[in-house]
Amino acid sequence: MGVKNLWDILESCKKTLPIHHLQNKRVCVDLSCWMVQLQNVNKSHCPMNDKLYLKGLFHRLRALIALNCSLIFVTDGAIPAIKLSTYRRRLNAGNEAIQDAGILVILS
Repeated sequence: MGVKNLWDILESCKKTLPIHHLQNKRVCVDLSCWMVQLQNVNKSHCPMNDKLYLKGLFHRLRALIALNCSLIFVTDGAIPAIKLSTYRRRLNAGNEAIQDAGILVILS
């Protein structure tokens, strides 16, 4: 649910860098975004229920570990009462649209 229009706010300071720039860095990963993104790929490309999302997660982690990254995984905590009705509505509606899933934040 996060911050409304967060990616629009951050657009002016956004940088796209090759993955090797993460070498020896501490990297925070929004794990829930990765899982939703990878599960959506699984649903659209794999009718055989091969758990493709687990393979995708493994390969992403392997690539970051190979760069000697220190990984920090961020997951959702308890849903605040103020957001509970929105969460229930989205849950009943099916899939929540997530933009720019899997953004990495680098902590030097």
